[in-house]
Amino acid sequence: MSEDKDPQNEQESQQDRIAAAKRKVMDLLAARDHSEQELRSKLRGKFADEHGSEEAIDEAISFANEKNWLGDPSEYAARLADTLHRRNKGICYINNYLKEKGLPTVGTDSALELEKAMAIVTNKFTEDYKFSREEKARVGRLLTSRGFDTETVRKVIYEKL
Repeated sequence: MSEDKDPQNEQESQQDRIAAAKRKVMDLLAARDHSEQELRSKLRGKFADEHGSEEAIDEAISFANEKNWLGDPSEYAARLADTLHRRNKGICYINNYLKEKGLPTVGTDSALELEKAMAIVTNKFTEDYKFSREEKARVGRLLTSRGFDTETVRKVIYEKL
């Protein structure tokens, strides 16, 4: 026995999905800022199996834009980059992180990068430590894993150590 789809129930169901998507966007943005790409990804995870979910997601995102809840992506990128700079992450790591979030990349300050890299090395080793060739390679791998570019790694290894 097959059920006939009632157009009115279908429309009410779609309105319910849109309302649920809007509530989810409000909940997510109340907790912290999100990029549009992050919101779409999280909403797709929540409403993936439902028919008409893309329309509900688009409606919820446009609702957030109309309310100005989604700020300027470059400002959000700058705030995230600042947070990651304070955690001594390198510019390569920061820009990859921003790309994953669907945000614009930020520029680099080579003096700041060098300062952060040296802070990591001095925290890891004592100041009067004599670095052998193998230990310099270890420092290079450490800094590369933290997202520093090759120029900064080279400067730390060959000019500062």
